[in-house]
Amino acid sequence: MKEYMAVPGPKNVHINKGETQAAMNLFADIINDQAEAGWTYHSMESIAVTEKPGCLQQPITTYYYMLIFYREV
Repeated sequence: MKEYMAVPGPKNVHINKGETQAAMNLFADIINDQAEAGWTYHSMESIAVTEKPGCLQQPITTYYYMLIFYREV
């Protein structure tokens, strides 16, 4: 049987021109950290979360990225 875990990915990554690898390294660091803890990377998924702020305001939708990992239990 497998156990799954979702870890939030970096949000709003800001880089300078030509430093694309720095953004990719943020994801790689998360994947490597979880691998050291015994988890295997499965996929990256996105989820839309819509918040109802209050009276007379429009709902706000924010998109998040999740890195999905699994391990045998």
